[in-house]
Amino acid sequence: MDGWEQRQRRRDAGVEPPGYHCSWFPVALAREVTAARPLGVDVLGTRVIAYRDAAGRPVVQSAWCAHLGADLALGEMVEGAVRCPYHHWRYDAAGACVHIPTGDRIPPGARIAAYPAAEAWGLIWAFNGATPLFDVPRIPDAAPADLALEANLRGIRPVPPWVSVSNGVDFQHLRTLHNLPVEAPDSIEIRSHAIEFRMETAHYLQHGLITGTNVFAQHLRRDGADLYMLFAGAPIDPQRTRSFFVVGVERGAETAARLAGLRAFVEKLLAEDEPILNTMRFRAGVMVAADRHLSRYFAYVRSFPRAEPLDA
Repeated sequence: MDGWEQRQRRRDAGVEPPGYHCSWFPVALAREVTAARPLGVDVLGTRVIAYRDAAGRPVVQSAWCAHLGADLALGEMVEGAVRCPYHHWRYDAAGACVHIPTGDRIPPGARIAAYPAAEAWGLIWAFNGATPLFDVPRIPDAAPADLALEANLRGIRPVPPWVSVSNGVDFQHLRTLHNLPVEAPDSIEIRSHAIEFRMETAHYLQHGLITGTNVFAQHLRRDGADLYMLFAGAPIDPQRTRSFFVVGVERGAETAARLAGLRAFVEKLLAEDEPILNTMRFRAGVMVAADRHLSRYFAYVRSFPRAEPLDA
């Protein structure tokens, strides 16, 4: 029995809550999503399609045709609607079937689920729920228009996204694993759907923000340079996460070189994290006083709202 089956049995037995966190999840790199054809993505234990409407806005919908369940990612865009590859039913951006080639009356239930969708930080996001509970994630102290940004797909990690995001408040590992001389803040602010902290000295700034349970973003100032980064993951299923990261620098002299340097710094940190995160048997076990921020984060995750995906 693999890990997914074990977890599913735990859910069926009522040991683990059903569904996924009600959060904004990155579906794809924005540059990959076009109006030319739907892009298929496995996420939230199901499959979605992503494309752009006539105005260039992102659309994220269930990939399963309401007729017989064909994968709409294999279909085409026709007159701004997704056409199923099997019987050519078409669906508009709201998810309603708008055309059946046989001329039959369109049944009221001929719809596919449409997720709240947004574009930010070079990523296309979808919210797990009918109505977003909070705004799309942001990077502290930054506006996208002011930064040179680069969004990247990191790959697939065999842990839920909230496990990786715990690094955002695991200040011990910055010293032990990454050899960074960073002290823990005296306090972190925990809100309904976010956690935020700020540490600042004459020579250093770290302003961190966790949004939902799957996004950690921060503004760093080191040696007078302002660096912006965002780490985000979307669960493919209960055990696997598709991971993305975004780096940004203020526009100005040598922008490309500074952006490349930041990307190299972030990739080094990720390369140090991944061998551990990808092999650990995660559990919130024996904790000590130095884990006080981590302990509060785990409580925050346990109480976070959950929902089944819209096409469950």
